[in-house]
Amino acid sequence: MRKSQLSAVVVLILLASATAVAWGARTRASVATFTPPAEPGLIYTVINYSRAAGATQNTLVSVSWGNFHNNVVVSAPYLSNPCSTSTPSGFVYRIRNNQGLSTPLMLSTSGTIVRGPFQGDVPMELLHACYRLVK
Repeated sequence: MRKSQLSAVVVLILLASATAVAWGARTRASVATFTPPAEPGLIYTVINYSRAAGATQNTLVSVSWGNFHNNVVVSAPYLSNPCSTSTPSGFVYRIRNNQGLSTPLMLSTSGTIVRGPFQGDVPMELLHACYRLVK
């Protein structure tokens, strides 16, 4: 009887630690830094929506770039939209580099950064039906 209670306690401890690890991985933010070239242009970042129980969730994007600081909440597709449960689905976040600043840019999001940030041509993900452009 004593051995079965001990094994049950060990199993519960393992389950609790696995749950804590999974919870920490789910709430961890994706962070990326980028130093753009000293020329004007557009900076793109491809981001997948954060998810809970397989459905897309509203996703927070925070940008810190020199004196510029911005927080944006990108709304997820409605549940009636097939993109709310399909993968991949997300958005392309665009920032304009008007003055050709070469100061480091730091971007963090509650979603998953797929590509970027990078300065250059429009990413191919915008051709996918479940991605949209966010300015």
